[in-house]
Amino acid sequence: MYLQLKEINKTFDNTDRETICNVSLEVEKGEFICIVGPSGCGKSTILNLIAGLIQPSSGEIILDGEPVKGPGADRVVMFQEAALFPWLNVMENVMFGLDAAGYGKKEQEELAEKYLRMVQLWNYKDYPIHQISGGMKQRTALARALALDSKLLLMDEPFSALDKQTINVLREELEGIWEKNKKTILYVTHSVEEAIYFADRVIVMSENPGRIREIIPIELPRPRKVENEDFVALRHQILQSVRAGVEKSMKKEFDEEVSDEV
Repeated sequence: MYLQLKEINKTFDNTDRETICNVSLEVEKGEFICIVGPSGCGKSTILNLIAGLIQPSSGEIILDGEPVKGPGADRVVMFQEAALFPWLNVMENVMFGLDAAGYGKKEQEELAEKYLRMVQLWNYKDYPIHQISGGMKQRTALARALALDSKLLLMDEPFSALDKQTINVLREELEGIWEKNKKTILYVTHSVEEAIYFADRVIVMSENPGRIREIIPIELPRPRKVENEDFVALRHQILQSVRAGVEKSMKKEFDEEVSDEV
């Protein structure tokens, strides 16, 4: 198995309540996995744990046979904000990570060109960051992430701050890129529609503490159409699962409050 999460638990120092409880997951190489769930269910925490940005309180994470002990070049994270360097232009931003990874100047330029063409930004390679749109900034961040050719791409709601029209364009581009290179991707989103559009499997989380409630395989042919009858049915099924998890946690919390008052 390419990526394994084994009974992961996480409790932060400033609280006595678990954020993540007994999360186990196996991911095959080349899979596109989407994680959905209510706010506070630990979706981003799972990504940060896999990235090595934080450590689990207990449990083990293994990537390609090696335990994850901290950040590494084998995992690249793409956040909601593009996190580009404003003093560098588009191409220089893509080359920056390659330079830090030890690539020579010529190889940096070749890889930057390859991936900027892939995200349809080559004609904007010399533009300062402040002169491009939000969608173009995310394309630049995606080109930078892909150029590093990591084993795992971790994406934390990368399109959520953009307008619907731009989101639709970027979804199509990312899906097309994934079809070509079959990068292993874990993608956190609040959008069930987006999860079904991308995923081989959708991980539904419940909260208080965050647990895997359900794993739903998505077997629709690609490219997927949101208006398709089977797509709509899956969307309803996953939304019901998310809502059921929220209602259960709210009831549990309410019952605890009542018992404390008695």
